[in-house]
Amino acid sequence: MQSSETLSEVSAAYRVHPLLDPKLPSHQPAVAKMWLTAYKRIKRDPSAERYLSRAYSMDPGGPDETLRILEGFCRDADVYLDDLLRLLPDDVVRELQPLPETREGNQLRLLFLTTFESKDPRVRYEAQRKLYLAKLLFDVDHCRSVRDAPMHKDSFEALLDDVLWSDAVNGKSVEICCLLRENGDGASHLDVGVPQSSASRCWRFDVRRLPGRRGRPDIEVYHYKSRFKKDATPAPDPEVKTGLWHMLEKPRWPQLGRRSGSIVSKMIRRGIDDPRMIQDLLGAMFIVGSRADAYALERRLIHGLGGPFRWRDRVDTLAGEGDREWLGQQSSSGFRVLKQIVDILVDDSGKAAPYLFPVEIQIYPVEDYLRTLYDTHFASHTSYKRRQFLQELMPLLFPAEIYGKVVRRLADEANETGENGE
Repeated sequence: MQSSETLSEVSAAYRVHPLLDPKLPSHQPAVAKMWLTAYKRIKRDPSAERYLSRAYSMDPGGPDETLRILEGFCRDADVYLDDLLRLLPDDVVRELQPLPETREGNQLRLLFLTTFESKDPRVRYEAQRKLYLAKLLFDVDHCRSVRDAPMHKDSFEALLDDVLWSDAVNGKSVEICCLLRENGDGASHLDVGVPQSSASRCWRFDVRRLPGRRGRPDIEVYHYKSRFKKDATPAPDPEVKTGLWHMLEKPRWPQLGRRSGSIVSKMIRRGIDDPRMIQDLLGAMFIVGSRADAYALERRLIHGLGGPFRWRDRVDTLAGEGDREWLGQQSSSGFRVLKQIVDILVDDSGKAAPYLFPVEIQIYPVEDYLRTLYDTHFASHTSYKRRQFLQELMPLLFPAEIYGKVVRRLADEANETGENGE
């Protein structure tokens, strides 16, 4: 049985995302009544479907393309679920993948009728969920901050070139090898800096040095990458012939292309109903030589990017456990990072007043960062994302009331893995 705390979190998420709730009529009857009214109108008058879709897009007098566009987002909703289910074993995927009845239905009217008229509770729920996921994908894709993010990323990169990289000096190429060992109690431990062998995994970094100021040591930057949340997640590429691994950005949502799966997932998990509230649409990751380098780089960035006025939401798990509670619930106890949000002021291309956009800055010492890359290590990014899906997202998108005990069992197994790994 779920704990009261978990039930409270689910209820809060469903209040924000009501059509994901399989018990919407009893939990939020006023909201359910709005959808029931729309269903009755669409059932009575087929033309009401067209009016609803065009009114939703605020284009009642424009080209009659809205229904076709919304059908595309309905198809994307299925693809989004398919991408999520890639994290699960094949036998579980077969139990949870959208049914043919709902996968084939991409018309607004058909989904409304199915939601209210199907005799199968699962078919009804999947149609309801599909309507809402299509709405979220549409909203994210038409959000101004999301649309402008590539331009903001270019502005941030140009600013870094001016205030940081203009001082950088190319340094040596460094190879670092890691070996995963099991302790006597069965727990895993990652040794970093071991000799290269057939059992180790090795990475190569082209280090850049930032000259120290006022007699301070140089800062060694092993790797830097900025990212737009829609596009990619850090991951190592396939091993090259030298036995080394290189850093690469791979698409997080390979089937959905450059759609908004990652942003939609965060909105659902965190109970956010407005994509403009996502603070880490843009991120910048710095891998440095040591923890001393991490704090030195932080000081350099604060000085160059607006001073302390522009920085907020600082989290530091390099210095100890005091800030651990400010990380996501599924973060490993071995996850070490120094991160903040910086607000960047940029000119408006329309010649209006300048405005701010946020960038999440993450700084990792290289040893701590390699632990997030090693897939079989509990602190790895892959393990984190899987726990996040199983414990936070899956119960909302695949509620046990509809899909049975398999959902709860997977979440319990992920929790047990986390406890053992930590």
